[in-house]
Amino acid sequence: MKLPLLGTLFLSDKRKDLLLLLIEKPLSIDEIKDILDVTSSSMMTQIKILIDQGIIFYENDLYELSSFGEVIVKKMIPLLNTLRVFADNKEYWENHKINAIPSHLLERIEELGECELVEPDLNRMYELPKKFTDKLNESKFIMEVSSSFSPEYPYKYVDLARKGVRISLIITEPVFERFKTEYFEQLQVYLGIKNTELFVCNETIGLASSVVTDKFFSFALFYKTGMFHNHVMMSFEEKSLIWGEDLFQHFREQSHEVTYM
Repeated sequence: MKLPLLGTLFLSDKRKDLLLLLIEKPLSIDEIKDILDVTSSSMMTQIKILIDQGIIFYENDLYELSSFGEVIVKKMIPLLNTLRVFADNKEYWENHKINAIPSHLLERIEELGECELVEPDLNRMYELPKKFTDKLNESKFIMEVSSSFSPEYPYKYVDLARKGVRISLIITEPVFERFKTEYFEQLQVYLGIKNTELFVCNETIGLASSVVTDKFFSFALFYKTGMFHNHVMMSFEEKSLIWGEDLFQHFREQSHEVTYM
């Protein structure tokens, strides 16, 4: 069997699309043509290459993955999903501190799926983005990790907690000290509501913030220069919510709870 395969697999979108189709079920050439909207001649060239490589085979008028092909495609899918996460917001990832994300979660970055960069309007640059706050208001629970401070948060979270939203916050020691100094009354009110939790992280939190709710997951990273601007990356995919909860638990294990002031 010839194996100069992986160097050529990603050069052809047609080959990649065909393999992703065949991981679902065997298909005839007519089905492949209809789904991929291609001609027989252009597709047969790609099919021949994959047959020569031992990735697919032809039997009973159907093309299907070989056992070897199934292994390759199952390994290929996470890689393609990872590339898609970075490609969709290439400039963002290039300019921000990706290494702030814990390594075991960075290895699962493909679980974020489709992400959208959300920023506030130009005339409200120091406020939280409206799409973010709108979704926050629709949530039944909120779990946040933050090393940055927004003056809106003390009032926003007290208001939501009073409406019955379950809220768990993990913040850094400097953020906690600012809360105590500048928003002591709001902090006392927050801690007095039964459906709230507050944790102070004993270790460094390298990212600006992450928020996971029953509706969405969002995160914000610092620029490589250390600067930060009001923005969030948002994902609404189910796997991203699990990823966000795992990120919260990572920092929860490094934190101590504050129950009263």
